[in-house]
Amino acid sequence: MAFVDAALAGVAVVTSSVIAGLAAYGMASSRSFIRQMLSIEVLFNAILLAIIIIASVSPVLTTAFGIILVSVVSGEVIVLVSIIVAFYRVAKSLDSSSLEEDGV
Repeated sequence: MAFVDAALAGVAVVTSSVIAGLAAYGMASSRSFIRQMLSIEVLFNAILLAIIIIASVSPVLTTAFGIILVSVVSGEVIVLVSIIVAFYRVAKSLDSSSLEEDGV
């Protein structure tokens, strides 16, 4: 296995930064709770991409680290869906403005 060369690592880090910026914009500009949560998920995935490229010292370690991080993110998706369902049951809406009105 070959190590990740500098040009590919640079492209991946720039791509990760662009994706993180788009996710931050989506999180800040949307009033829908689902869109905000999905933007947070995209932000986590952008960070995951950057961490894997930065940690690409050894291909075997990077693969193991990637598998662990994907497992953690999968668990996070389950928690995210549970939070959305609970929020909908309580608020009867998925608009985040109701959180601001309740003082949360």
